[in-house]
Amino acid sequence: MQRLGVAGFAILTAPFGDQVARATAYQPADRPLPAVVIDHPVQMVGEDVLRQRARQIADAVQRLLKGESP
Repeated sequence: MQRLGVAGFAILTAPFGDQVARATAYQPADRPLPAVVIDHPVQMVGEDVLRQRARQIADAVQRLLKGESP
């Protein structure tokens, strides 16, 4: 997808934040796949916590679109 100019990124929770680098270590790419790491957990939480996780993702995506680190 990156070669076609389609931006992509992974969303992971904190315990799994290092998995993108491991999973893509042997795949050639012109740039590393950005990883958005949010707090854990994301399931079986209240609506307020879910909104907080969504805000973390939205903020990280805004940084990515500006060319900054997520």
